[in-house]
Amino acid sequence: MSGVDPLRWRGLAKAEQLTGIRRSVDEWCERAGLPVDLTQMVSLAVYEAMANVVEHAYRDGGPGPLDLELRYEAGAVAAIVGDEGHWHVTTPAEQLHRGRGLALIERLAEHVTVMPSPSGTTVRMRWPTGQSARLRFLEAMTDAALARLDADDVLGALLTRVYDQLSVDTASVLLYDRAGDHLVAAVAVGLEREIVRSVRIPLSEGLVGRVVAERVAMTSNRVDVPSLLENGIRVLAAAPMIADGVLVGVLRVGDEDRVFTDDDLGLLQVAADRLALAVQAHASDAESAATTALQRSLLPSRLPAVAGLDFAGRYAPGAELGVGGDWYDVFSLSDGRIGIVIGDVAGHGFPAAVVMGRLRSALRAYALDNDAPEVVLDKLDRKASHFEAGVMATVAYAVVEPAAGRLTLCLAGHLRPVLAVPGCRGEFVDVPVDPPIGFALRGRPRRGRVVDIPPGATVCFYTDGLVERRDRPIDVGLSELLDAVAAVPSETVCAELMAEFVAGQPTTDDVALLVMHRTE
Repeated sequence: MSGVDPLRWRGLAKAEQLTGIRRSVDEWCERAGLPVDLTQMVSLAVYEAMANVVEHAYRDGGPGPLDLELRYEAGAVAAIVGDEGHWHVTTPAEQLHRGRGLALIERLAEHVTVMPSPSGTTVRMRWPTGQSARLRFLEAMTDAALARLDADDVLGALLTRVYDQLSVDTASVLLYDRAGDHLVAAVAVGLEREIVRSVRIPLSEGLVGRVVAERVAMTSNRVDVPSLLENGIRVLAAAPMIADGVLVGVLRVGDEDRVFTDDDLGLLQVAADRLALAVQAHASDAESAATTALQRSLLPSRLPAVAGLDFAGRYAPGAELGVGGDWYDVFSLSDGRIGIVIGDVAGHGFPAAVVMGRLRSALRAYALDNDAPEVVLDKLDRKASHFEAGVMATVAYAVVEPAAGRLTLCLAGHLRPVLAVPGCRGEFVDVPVDPPIGFALRGRPRRGRVVDIPPGATVCFYTDGLVERRDRPIDVGLSELLDAVAAVPSETVCAELMAEFVAGQPTTDDVALLVMHRTE
């Protein structure tokens, strides 16, 4: 075996070449006299490493160099895959369904070393012999057929494979419930199947408590769970389920008389990693759907029809951070006046959307007292500071008097709106900016200003996601906004701003936009 010449290949990282390269790897392994199971492991790992380069190293440009060397050294097979690109970081959902990435490669090879540098990345893999059981287990955990299952079914399917491959008497997934600071039995197969559902386990209890504390797989012949003892379980093993450094649960297996070896614990950790990825992807999808639904339910389905005014609004989630806490609102007050709100809660995802919903409802309630905008925002600030500890939000609230052609505006940390009158470039409304909601001014009054809105003028309210970019100062975006806002109907302004600021250059943050045009 040691006399076999190394296999070396260099070319462009193109997907259509990978199958041919894999055949060359298979042929080299055959010439080297490797067992079939080791050949399969080497072939799959090398293929995945090369696919990783194609998928992630050159995503932002054309294909770049790909290098492969496969050789026999010191009683082991070594493979080196290198590139000259910059890797794209995958999401949990991409890893779950595509099955590519370093996590998978690390499970296929006994030793993996990743060496990133400014000029590219090199992945070194090494295999000793005698890994047929490990290969079968890895194949079961990374079966592409799992990607076709619903998220709820993936946990059960993976756990069943753990149960079968490790030949244990019972297996269960215990998910971490942060609200109660305990583990909840979510899925089980074997002897526990009928009794384990919804069982709650304190984080400090028994084997799982030690696994959570030390974040490593362990075994114990001290079983302190009555339901397991009653069913003859005398030995347990457990591994932490960790995704992106966060504990999501514990995988626990048990048997009547099994002695779990270090290899068994290693395979159990492989399964726990795979289960953690599935849980994280499912949670991410579920939270994203719930956040989007909540956000949509809180944005106005239609804006009020007001004589002499027309309104238009837009909302777009961030391309990177997704749905957040931005919102806008328009509602009727007494005496024909109109309330206008736009706000931005710090943070993203479901927590920010929930806080946004509470602030929106509270502001509406305070506005019904017909107080001045500065009084309404002062009440909102005191409410948030008392009941929403740690929350920060910027808010602009205006009360419009359509017949008088003016509005009274107060800004709580929010960017100043743009006023465009016919024949002139847009200008920022001359209104002082007070601290954001959540800062509790403690006796210092907020300030409101009256702003005249001439016939034909347009007022544009917006959140920072519209004008802020990572690659430029916010002042550049604000200057471009002054050029873009014109004294034309609101729907036209919204359409043009979204086309110029969002469609052509996807935003990191979410965007809310509310435009008012005085028609007469």
